[in-house]
Amino acid sequence: MPAVPYCGKARHPTRFYPVDEPLPLLISLLMGLQHAFAMVGGLITPPYVVFRFTIDFMNVELQQYAIVAALITSGICTIINILKVPIPLTKKLFGRQLYIGSGLLSVMGTSFTFLPIFEIAIQQMKADGIDGTVAYGKMLGTSALCALLEVVFSVVPGRIIQMIFPPVVCAITVTLIGVALTGTGMKYWGGGVVCAEMIWKEHGQVVDYVGDPVNPIPSATCQNGSVLLPYGSAEFIGLGFSVLVFLIFIELL
Repeated sequence: MPAVPYCGKARHPTRFYPVDEPLPLLISLLMGLQHAFAMVGGLITPPYVVFRFTIDFMNVELQQYAIVAALITSGICTIINILKVPIPLTKKLFGRQLYIGSGLLSVMGTSFTFLPIFEIAIQQMKADGIDGTVAYGKMLGTSALCALLEVVFSVVPGRIIQMIFPPVVCAITVTLIGVALTGTGMKYWGGGVVCAEMIWKEHGQVVDYVGDPVNPIPSATCQNGSVLLPYGSAEFIGLGFSVLVFLIFIELL
């Protein structure tokens, strides 16, 4: 817990709740609301970006379909994961009971990690003359096939998994993911990831759709609710700094 320098006042350490300890009602409501807001944004953005800027720029109904499908799929998978459904006969076959789901209150949904892979692969297939929706279907089939590898890993004993993925490998991987997401965080700070990349992607899509260069090139304007400002505006930067200062202030209390 950070402390103000040269401050002699005694400070009580922050309380951390154990896994099975019930939280007070107010803290539960605040944390649940915070997690819901963060969760919905993370579920909606990846399918929206893929369908709008890679598959079909003009098809709004297809973009809405992708968002709804992501939300429904996430809800169903989350329920299964929380229920921790036992798999029949696994105790006889593997000597231990296996489950579908972890039993933890965690959200199963889309991930920003797939964005660059999907974008590059779909663009390559479209360059070869494959329709965008067909290319997306091929990527879904590839993902489903690769998921079988994770199913195999799920029945492997933990000691073998630790031998294959030692702590140093896992630590480096997580660190690299964090480093890669630093740029995404800076884009959000300036107004949003979508509008930060819109000036190039939207322009390219418009040129492909219309057939003639668009002049002038569309500006990277960020729309957040009723606020419409250019990317990197002082208002967005100041709002980001105010959130950072507020978080530091809360930690010092």
